[in-house]
Amino acid sequence: MRYKITQHTHYTYEQPVSHSINQFRLKPIDDLKQDCMSFEKIITPAAPSYVHYDYWGNHVETFYAWEEHTELMLETTSEVMIDPYAFKDAISFSSQMNDAMFSSSFRHQYAEYLMATNYTSLPAEVCKEVTTPLWEESTNPFDYVKLVNQYIYETFTYEPGTTTVNTTAAEALENKVGVCQDYTHLMLALCRYRGIPARYVSGYLYIGENSAMRGDAATHAWVEVKLPTAGWVGFDPTNNIVAKDQHIRIAVGRDYSDIVPLKGVYQGGMQNLDVKVSVHAIEENIPVK
Repeated sequence: MRYKITQHTHYTYEQPVSHSINQFRLKPIDDLKQDCMSFEKIITPAAPSYVHYDYWGNHVETFYAWEEHTELMLETTSEVMIDPYAFKDAISFSSQMNDAMFSSSFRHQYAEYLMATNYTSLPAEVCKEVTTPLWEESTNPFDYVKLVNQYIYETFTYEPGTTTVNTTAAEALENKVGVCQDYTHLMLALCRYRGIPARYVSGYLYIGENSAMRGDAATHAWVEVKLPTAGWVGFDPTNNIVAKDQHIRIAVGRDYSDIVPLKGVYQGGMQNLDVKVSVHAIEENIPVK
């Protein structure tokens, strides 16, 4: 699949602001599954941006707007090609894979994706209560993650506006309502509790004609788990699916704090934010006959 993605991020301020320092992670990832063919941005007021890559390998740009301004706009346009044959619905989990997954060397290598964070911390007794029936029902870690994916989808109510970017997995689980960020943080906690390395993925979702899918109005979030020999495998608990070529990845990290799409500081008063995302397929997959 080939996609064109446009994101408009628009801040307006009640009073003129100045000395604005901003950082964004909006360029899609380049790897074996996904090719970012082009990426352009327009910053208003005009400002040069400076690129670096963070600890997790994400493309990061920083820009400064020193003069007084009453609005700040960032428009990004990307073209991305995703290989549809790089994804699997199921994985044959061998005993060797299982041994490797729970080995000390594997746990040490991916320790940062096994640790609880401020967003993903849950009491051990809560994790045990939620995960025990799912763990006992599953035949291997891949099956377990699929069951967690389904559990969150069926247990939670998707309702924008009921949580904030600061909502934790514990708060979301207590209320059983939220959006993709909340679903993702809870799934990270439940995977890590069972020794499965899991990371937060920020990106876009192409829904096409499938209006039943949720998460295309802004940046989306889902989970990737690390499985021996299979690599990073994506799961979308908001839609109860295995992530495939409709999921366009921007950044990865331990939780939301590592992948914030745009953040900054400035001198001035209150702000309002409006974000619009558009994802269009410009080249469909052609089935092999």
